[in-house]
Amino acid sequence: MNLKSLKIPNPDSFARFLGFFSLALGVAELVAPRAVSRAAGMGGDKPGLLRGYGAREVATGIGILASKNPEPWLWARVAGDALDMATVGAGRRRSQGRTAAIALVALAGVAAMDVVAARNARLKQQAKKTARDYSDRSGFPRPADQMRGAAKEDFQPPRDMRTPEPMRPASIH
Repeated sequence: MNLKSLKIPNPDSFARFLGFFSLALGVAELVAPRAVSRAAGMGGDKPGLLRGYGAREVATGIGILASKNPEPWLWARVAGDALDMATVGAGRRRSQGRTAAIALVALAGVAAMDVVAARNARLKQQAKKTARDYSDRSGFPRPADQMRGAAKEDFQPPRDMRTPEPMRPASIH
């Protein structure tokens, strides 16, 4: 499957989901960094590093949820995913090698979702830019003040649209 051609039916909802996911993961990393570190197969000896990553996740989550254009924040998630994978790869313990491998696969899956979401957000922004703006057009060939009364000058209603003779008002001479 090609990530470049993958389209998300509702990119805004998916971006919001990733924003909430970032917030939840960030809070977990801030509150329980040792548990998150052990779950990733890295041991629990770098709580400060995990808290920093948690702050990054919270910031990107807020950015995704608060901005009109989440694309730069989604790309920040992709960069964070790369950093997370490098950290898990470098910090894995021999005794937890399988756990670290599972964590790397999960991180790669999340990174793929982030790339797809960021690309779809970019496509949506490009579509907005190419949409034409007709709000300054009236539909008339000339300005409104020049059009007033133009139809009265040379307009003759069709015969079947005229008021029948018996129904016309009486003319007083």
